[in-house]
Amino acid sequence: MADILTQLQTCLDQLATQFYATIGYLTTYHDNSPATPPDNPTAAPALAKIQKNSTNPPIPASAAAILSTTSQASPPAGGGGTGGAATTPGPGPGTAPGTGTGEGGGVDPSLPPRPDSPRTFAARQRELARDLVIKEQQIEYLISVLPGIASSEAEQERRIRELGVELRGAEEVRDRKVKELRALRRRLEGVLGAVEKGIYGER
Repeated sequence: MADILTQLQTCLDQLATQFYATIGYLTTYHDNSPATPPDNPTAAPALAKIQKNSTNPPIPASAAAILSTTSQASPPAGGGGTGGAATTPGPGPGTAPGTGTGEGGGVDPSLPPRPDSPRTFAARQRELARDLVIKEQQIEYLISVLPGIASSEAEQERRIRELGVELRGAEEVRDRKVKELRALRRRLEGVLGAVEKGIYGER
């Protein structure tokens, strides 16, 4: 098991990764609605209102009116039955250009992904926020159990000196035990040598 400082560094790295992933998700899958309305709406040409959760690019309001009139005037396909699909002159709501499966053959990888629905987006926001809070609580716990976190600098220096004395005493005991072990090994080798001579005799 890693020591507390290593665990703390790992948690900090994971927290930074979670921050990056959270910002990336919020930037990529938001609903494309402007954060603040324009100060002067008449300063730029009027644009058609972008449907929420749509990746369609803005189009001029005049073109939007023409498309709306055309779509209302166009007859439904398939004989007008309830199961027929209505023909629309452009990309459907929530469909980015080039994302159809017609002649283009698949999704255009250069386009951004479709934004999440408001309900899904809010649920994932809560989940990401909960993960960040849990990781931050883990970091706080590791900091709280660091040795000497509640001690002053003088107390920590005194404790270090005491541990140094204990370490030198332990080293002396270890040296004595090593010497005793070597002496016991020499005695054991002598006994084994005597037994070997007694069994096989001198050659």
